[in-house]
Amino acid sequence: MQDDRQEDASAIATDAKAQAATERAQRYRERFAATQAARSRAAVGRPSEAEAARLVAEFHARGGQVTVCPPAEEPQPDEPRTQRGRR
Repeated sequence: MQDDRQEDASAIATDAKAQAATERAQRYRERFAATQAARSRAAVGRPSEAEAARLVAEFHARGGQVTVCPPAEEPQPDEPRTQRGRR
């Protein structure tokens, strides 16, 4: 009996370590992506007025519609209010 409890505690500790490692890796990926985006913006800079006008004109020439967009996240009606919008 005591061995079973020790094994369960060991499994829980291992799961907690794995969860922490997963969260740490996700934070690293997010920081890395943010850093890369900042570097890209810094390297390219803001478009000039002429460049922005050209981009808008091209967008309108192609129909001026967004053709791909992510699906909206709708909270489930049975979720508690405090959990809505959180991941």
